[in-house]
Amino acid sequence: MITVKELAARCGVSIATISNILNGKSNVSEETKQRVLKIIKETGYTPNYMASRLRATKTKTIGLIIDDLTAFSTPSLVDGILDICENAGYKTVSENLRIYTKYENQPEKNEYKENLSSIISQLLAYKVEGIIFIAANSREVTDIPENLPVPVVVAYAYTKAASIPTVEIDDYNAAYETAKYLLSKGKTKLAVIGGAETSIHDKKRIEGFEDALDEADIDFSKVKYIPGNWDRQGGYNACKKILSDSNSETPDAIFCFNDLMAAGAYDYLYEKGKIPGKDIAIIGFDNREVSEYLNPPLTTMEIPLKEIGRKAAEVMFKKINNQKTDCKAIKVPCTFIERKSV
Repeated sequence: MITVKELAARCGVSIATISNILNGKSNVSEETKQRVLKIIKETGYTPNYMASRLRATKTKTIGLIIDDLTAFSTPSLVDGILDICENAGYKTVSENLRIYTKYENQPEKNEYKENLSSIISQLLAYKVEGIIFIAANSREVTDIPENLPVPVVVAYAYTKAASIPTVEIDDYNAAYETAKYLLSKGKTKLAVIGGAETSIHDKKRIEGFEDALDEADIDFSKVKYIPGNWDRQGGYNACKKILSDSNSETPDAIFCFNDLMAAGAYDYLYEKGKIPGKDIAIIGFDNREVSEYLNPPLTTMEIPLKEIGRKAAEVMFKKINNQKTDCKAIKVPCTFIERKSV
């Protein structure tokens, strides 16, 4: 393990400068800060004094690293975490990566990785007892070191790191149950408006949907899939493509991978003189506020965001208290909300 003296020599700065950067002090130029943080990441340097002070002192503080505060899922996830932390007498300190506004939702960018590394160092300098990483969407989180002196839990995403527990949505079973529900209503000519083909949410939901259809001897290859980019206009455009395709049968039901895209499908159907729920069944996902106020109210899957946050915090406290956790990956089931759109 590299020492702080060796690190300072390699960076061409003083030990005091290294300390100032790790403690988030502003008397260091941005250029020097980024250069030092890059070398810290390359070397895997972790200040020994942090680990010893953390062991010696209970700060009753949890660090929250938030992908993006603007993500629809973030407020409820944080609310669930705060619920458990407050009950345990712990406070939180939060850092916002702003992955949407600064990095175009591309965690593979070096700038994002460097910012994440910097924030982890700052939280350790604050002597937090644990770190919860709150993802903006389901993906593999790859840039959190396993050798940190405090426990880490990932919420709303997953990691292959053996020492980092994760708490995720059970996308697979939610989509499986949705397909079973549609089949029970006699719907067999199905279409899907997904978010993005590269999305983990999409992949897991398609797997669950396909398995349910396979059990009913329905050929999944005949299901029309169109990505809708997770927004209302994308849902409108996708619905238009599905219903304008003269080479495939008109569906009797469309499963939309979020409620905003379902609202866009409603928009197109009404434009064409068709009534959602009567002419074509529509199911959404998320149970956002808009779903209850669509006409007719939208049948959907509710994501247990607050419960995911609560579970992540509960796992964190088990780690802090050296208690055994049940498993590395916890999947929280969604709740089916039946309204009037099928």
